[in-house]
Amino acid sequence: MRPLRADRWLARWCHLFAIKALPIMDFLLTLRATGREGRTNNHHVITMLTSKNSSTLHVNNHSRTQQNKQAEPFSAWHWRIVQCVLVALFLLFAIRVAAEDGEVERVAMSEDSVSVKNEVADSTLWAQPLPAMQPETSSTDTALYRQDNPRFDRSLTYVGLPLILAGVLGRGERHRVYYLHKEFVPEFKSSVDDYVQFAPFALATGLQVMGVRGKSSAVRYLASSAMSFAVMAAIVNTIKFTVNQMRPDNSTRNSFPSGHTATAFVAATILHKEYGLTVSPWYSFAGYGLATATGVMRMLNNRHWMSDVFCGAGIGIMSTELGYALSDLLFKKKGLVAPERHNLVDLSTHPSFFSIRMSGILGQQRLRTPDSFKATLGDVPFLMQFGTGAMVGVEAAYFFNPYIGVGTSWQLVGHHVKHLDKPFRRPSATANLPEGVTFDFLRTGLNELCSSLGLYLAWPFAPRMSLGGQFTVGRNIFKGISVRAMKEGTVKSGTPESYTDTQQKYAAEWDFLTIQGNKALRLGTGMSFTVAYKQAYSWRAFLNLNYSFNTFTLTLNPSEWKQYEFPDAKNLPNEVITERIKKKLLQLSVGTAFCISF
Repeated sequence: MRPLRADRWLARWCHLFAIKALPIMDFLLTLRATGREGRTNNHHVITMLTSKNSSTLHVNNHSRTQQNKQAEPFSAWHWRIVQCVLVALFLLFAIRVAAEDGEVERVAMSEDSVSVKNEVADSTLWAQPLPAMQPETSSTDTALYRQDNPRFDRSLTYVGLPLILAGVLGRGERHRVYYLHKEFVPEFKSSVDDYVQFAPFALATGLQVMGVRGKSSAVRYLASSAMSFAVMAAIVNTIKFTVNQMRPDNSTRNSFPSGHTATAFVAATILHKEYGLTVSPWYSFAGYGLATATGVMRMLNNRHWMSDVFCGAGIGIMSTELGYALSDLLFKKKGLVAPERHNLVDLSTHPSFFSIRMSGILGQQRLRTPDSFKATLGDVPFLMQFGTGAMVGVEAAYFFNPYIGVGTSWQLVGHHVKHLDKPFRRPSATANLPEGVTFDFLRTGLNELCSSLGLYLAWPFAPRMSLGGQFTVGRNIFKGISVRAMKEGTVKSGTPESYTDTQQKYAAEWDFLTIQGNKALRLGTGMSFTVAYKQAYSWRAFLNLNYSFNTFTLTLNPSEWKQYEFPDAKNLPNEVITERIKKKLLQLSVGTAFCISF
């Protein structure tokens, strides 16, 4: 009997812990979370009262809506526990992969030794008596049934875990990329996502009905699909009503995770397993493309946060893996129609890919205060500083040969902005802010939508490893930020120099300061390292460098309140100031990507 290696022993016990202990922990967390109060989403309102000789700063806390005042039952320390568990699972996933790689190496070594023995036997064939004939076994049967004892965890890929982890850890940053709907496509409203989520499953079912041979027979296909959707529904609804997170549109408290996205990725993974791995990889490309489109539309419809979509995608993939693993236990070898084209993808023959990317953005940029603004804002070193942030997006490339291809990418970048509130929190002695005005900072983020097209290069130096590079050209679109001002007072009849107080109250609200970016040419390059995983999945680490020359338009409007306070006055002085600042932007992004190779 072959001795059991320590890494395989550890992987088996870790997997047993993940299967048995985690549901118990989830149940206990659910009981503890019930009735607990969470934290509300507050933002700071800065109240500045100035006069000729003095200024006073007041900071008030208020919530967005009455619904957000309700306590969220899932407290911060609960989320720390969940995050630690997910990080542990991710590490166990790596241990498992290492153990399986070791097993693959041992099998390869044994095959090599067999081939050597066969060569020796061939060289002395005529000197030895002929052996007894063995029963023939077809290559198809060998490919289909090489596993004599199907195991529950043998077909699991664990590729959904990093996406789930990204969704959980990204809940704290969800507001940074929330404005995809409000800024870039504010008029978007569609119900197409209600139907697109089922499109990959409809395609797979249609191919089954038409008699196209996939991985499974009709009975096994229906059973695997039913168990996949059932597992997904149980996980999604349990988390939804445990976390109790408000949707972006403040409609209901069942935002996290996205059920539509989870359903779409279950359907896409079913299509991938049934026809992408057996007939054509383009089925995988189509399925996961439709699933990604579903997640994007859920955000555009203002129904889900970015973190909801990532976690839903991971749950959908993992649920399908579990459903098919249960099907393997139930049916054993029965109902398998076509073998998989490859279990370990060869990047030299399958360099094309579709990927979901996540990265961090590095590089500090500053916008200095124009001289014309200093009469109102005072003498400050600079207006704002930005550069660091987060990026999410999709990327796809088609290779004509193992080395050269063309590709495109679409990504959303959320830049963290600092020091925008400095003139209002700590005004200089030269500041001349309006008296009795309240300034509102709802967010401190600068969003950028980028698209690019270009040349992609690859060097598959090993069957499962590849180095890549790219040279792209595209455009970026900056959506600006603003500082809202609010002032209450009484309406006056006459002019600011001579007036009569009518005692009629008014409330004015306007954009005191706006910073708007333009559309600009974007040049990019980068390099990547790709490692192929089983079932055409790959993981990629990348480093990209992008350059653009942007123009930012800054507008200061300090006195719009006068139109409300002196409605009868004619020819009020226009104090709106507009300045344009040209800025070279150099951004470095470092991140990872989940890829489907084809």
